[in-house]
Amino acid sequence: MKPEDNEQNAGRCVCPGCPTYNECMGDNGQALFCSRGATDCGPSPSGCICSECPVWMAYDLSSLYFCMEGAAN
Repeated sequence: MKPEDNEQNAGRCVCPGCPTYNECMGDNGQALFCSRGATDCGPSPSGCICSECPVWMAYDLSSLYFCMEGAAN
């Protein structure tokens, strides 16, 4: 199930602490990729912490690298 794009989930999001999260994403305030979709900031896969995210767990997600692959279904 696709996570809701809301303040509660945004507050629990760990995207900014991810090794793949880059300066462009930070400068543009991007996060919660499992809900909002992929970034256009061109990240390079440098490790993924999606499986450690409370949002990922709450919505029983199984995919990773939402910042590159796009939102959960």
